[in-house]
Amino acid sequence: MAMSDRKIASKKLKEVLYLKENIQKYDVIGLVSMEKIDARSITKLRKALRGKVVMRMSKKRLIKRALSDSNKPNLEKLADEIKGSSALIFTNMNPIELSQFLESNATKGPAKAGDIAPEDIVVPAGDTRIPPGPIISEFSSILKLPTMIKDGTINIREDTVTHEKGDPIDLKQALLLKRLGVEPMTISLDFYSAWENGEILPREVLHLNQEKILNDFASGAQHGLNVALALKMITKATVIPLIARAAQSANALAMNIPGLFIPSMIPQYLAKAYRIASQVNNIAHGIEPEPEQGPAPTEEKAPKEKKEEKKEKEEPAGLGDLFG
Repeated sequence: MAMSDRKIASKKLKEVLYLKENIQKYDVIGLVSMEKIDARSITKLRKALRGKVVMRMSKKRLIKRALSDSNKPNLEKLADEIKGSSALIFTNMNPIELSQFLESNATKGPAKAGDIAPEDIVVPAGDTRIPPGPIISEFSSILKLPTMIKDGTINIREDTVTHEKGDPIDLKQALLLKRLGVEPMTISLDFYSAWENGEILPREVLHLNQEKILNDFASGAQHGLNVALALKMITKATVIPLIARAAQSANALAMNIPGLFIPSMIPQYLAKAYRIASQVNNIAHGIEPEPEQGPAPTEEKAPKEKKEEKKEKEEPAGLGDLFG
């Protein structure tokens, strides 16, 4: 009995030593919930995280021992955050980037009793490769699947929705869906707490949307700049735009002062002269300026045009009388 106790103690000490080595090796130590994650899904997740994240499942008491023995500041407080069945993760990634990385590497897994269908669950038509037996009646009565026997196996006659989004999944339904190979659940590691640089980061921080935060910050900064410009407040951000606006106003004013000539404004003088010359040329050649776009003429203006046309017809008669 004493020998057995020594073997168990030795195994626990090795586990604590392994955890402490990884605590010293990595910059970020986190906690992920392992609730409702089966062994097959864990294997998939480990494969996806390989090279970036080390995940270690251990007893809560051993995790607490390893955290408390570390010389990293405030790391022992992470032990107070442990909830239920959890595992330690070790990485050098930014914690928020790690949270996004974990979400992007979610895998599909079977449903369990009490799960809620995240989307409509569809069992596709085709061969289940399950031999006939009592299970065929369970498919019909529990999952409402239309079945038939073909080539010695149970076949589903047509695609069938067994659960709509939001429907609960009970134990029998979960077992039958798993038997059919249907994996409706998205399995991801619930990264709920982490330690970095002496700080304990809660779930609310770890799952921040960085893109939204940056967009909101940029929008707020632009709004603040617009307000400051409208109020003509002199700051590092507004001084250049305000000077540019003042220069434009000064140029516009200078252009309209007779006799004032500023050499640096020669291009503006030439542009204005060109515009005036074009207008004079159009008038001299009877070219009407292009009408400005605006609302279509109303029917009320039509009689006025007819009156002007009548007046033009009367003028030649008057001239004929004048020259007899």
